[in-house]
Amino acid sequence: MKMRDDDVLYTIAEVAALLKVNKNAVYFLIREGYLTSIKIGCRKVTRRALLSFLEKFDGEEIPYPNSGAAKKAELKKAEE
Repeated sequence: MKMRDDDVLYTIAEVAALLKVNKNAVYFLIREGYLTSIKIGCRKVTRRALLSFLEKFDGEEIPYPNSGAAKKAELKKAEE
């Protein structure tokens, strides 16, 4: 059986390395619904899901806890 590029599975550590963030940030993206994953043994992210995430949120600021974007989002919410 020949694998297609879309069938590639990345571990959380591999996704973190590709995105240049730590593993906790990847788990945050999954938990908050920004990035989809599957669980086969340990959690994995498909190449298709990663490319979709990058395309969908290109140029966006994701409010990661304790980041400047998160603080801006909190302030904006408090003002409403």
